[in-house]
Amino acid sequence: MPTPSPAITPYVVSPNVADLVIGRGIHHAFHDALYRDETKRRTKVAICGSGGVRAMPWDDPEWECWAINNFWETARDNKGRLAASRWWEQHQIFPDTTGPRVGHIIQNDNDMQWIRECPVPIYTTEPFPDNPRAVVWPVEYYARKYRDYFTCTFAYQICQAYDEGFKEIMVCGLELLNGTKREATVESSCVNYWLGFVEGRGMKVTIPPRRAVHTRDGSYIEEQFLLTHPYRYGHDYWFESDFVKEYVSRWDERKIAV
Repeated sequence: MPTPSPAITPYVVSPNVADLVIGRGIHHAFHDALYRDETKRRTKVAICGSGGVRAMPWDDPEWECWAINNFWETARDNKGRLAASRWWEQHQIFPDTTGPRVGHIIQNDNDMQWIRECPVPIYTTEPFPDNPRAVVWPVEYYARKYRDYFTCTFAYQICQAYDEGFKEIMVCGLELLNGTKREATVESSCVNYWLGFVEGRGMKVTIPPRRAVHTRDGSYIEEQFLLTHPYRYGHDYWFESDFVKEYVSRWDERKIAV
């Protein structure tokens, strides 16, 4: 294996990481998750974004952790070992050969190195023979089986977690409403849809709390916009109205990208 560049810390995989491969199995054909020891298959999965890591269960053996993109420096346990069992890189890998952006490159050198050397199964958008653990995420399979509504990688992950039979899902670091305009609109609504979808079908959805918000009875609750809202429309009329106005006003104050 090539020596990692200084930008990528050498990785040792945590013993808590589920030992699996992606290959032909009895359920879905080529993209099954095949655990080398089925007795160690987890029932809980954590979808880990890059918007904060304090609640991510990197060191909890009950959870299988899934990570994305260039998160390799942060997806670590308390000993600095890689703690994600699977990886998603749902951005174009190679330069465009057709269309309006011929020759356009999305991935930088460090991204490409990680895709090439990722030591756990990694889902990509196109074949990548340089890494035997890379597999193209089967978007057509999921689009046909469920609703063809995927605006971000997190939506793919939530749908797949349900399809694989996990009983509980935790979403950590998905600070979409504090991100870009795309994340706060197109992506957050899609994530909320899929979380509601899986919860409605019996999957337990766990969302770690965030910052404190003052409530009408003088107490504090934790603000978290995924599937939650600190007040009930109409029944907490002025508190809810003032809260929403304050939140929306942030958009005018922040110069955020699309």
